[in-house]
Amino acid sequence: MRRRTIPIVTVICLLAVASAGLVACGSAVPGDGSTTTSADPGGDGGAVLTIEQALATEPGRLIRVMGAVVATETDVRLASALRESYPPQAGGATLQVKGLDLSSLVGLSSTADQPDLARVSWSDYWVVLGGVVDDGALEVRETPPVVETTSVDARVRFSPVTEPLRAVDPVWWGFDVTNLGEKPLDLTFSSGQRGEVALCQDGVEKYRWSAGKAFTEAIETVTLQPGKALSVVLNDTLQVEPGDYELTATVTAAAGAEGATTALPALTTTVRVH
Repeated sequence: MRRRTIPIVTVICLLAVASAGLVACGSAVPGDGSTTTSADPGGDGGAVLTIEQALATEPGRLIRVMGAVVATETDVRLASALRESYPPQAGGATLQVKGLDLSSLVGLSSTADQPDLARVSWSDYWVVLGGVVDDGALEVRETPPVVETTSVDARVRFSPVTEPLRAVDPVWWGFDVTNLGEKPLDLTFSSGQRGEVALCQDGVEKYRWSAGKAFTEAIETVTLQPGKALSVVLNDTLQVEPGDYELTATVTAAAGAEGATTALPALTTTVRVH
């Protein structure tokens, strides 16, 4: 097997897909210590506003707003577009964001390991934040839910970053894997597929991200240095009926030294599709 180390970057799989499924309904249970955080402004699956709509909303109203996060050392913004530069800059309509803990967002990209570049973190996906607009800025009260677990010195996190989810609408699934150990950690992928998400009802699979997609068959190894993370972001159109679903999510890699790898654990949670 040819092995190589690649930089830690966000992997965006845009409807490019899949072969055999790696996640089965009801077959995966988070490891010990897994946690979930979630909140639902208004509790009613209410409308998600554009940034333009959020800027026009009355002060003090609890809202949800969607955009791409762009954070510099001095400013955090939600943007309606990312400018074609590296690192990206906030483009289109923008909304200043206050009170956001960036570590609460799964799958962010960053120039932290590139000292020759300005320090910027950003989301290669649309994210929904809940909060109150005051004096032209969004005071964040709610962030997307996160499920996490640890295994083989790796912390694995998953988030349905565009929640609330809506049938027949675009959806983004975010993952990151962080090396918690003191030595480099290899993540070996057996194909071009980096992640999988399945939705089930009563044990019957209703949705699989990789269904109908095709991937390259090349084996690839990503080496994570201590404390570093790999981000995986998947997007799709959510072709399911409204309702409650059991969700199982997996980064499709084995972790550890060659010949002694262990599959990363699957994460499970429940989601509601409106």
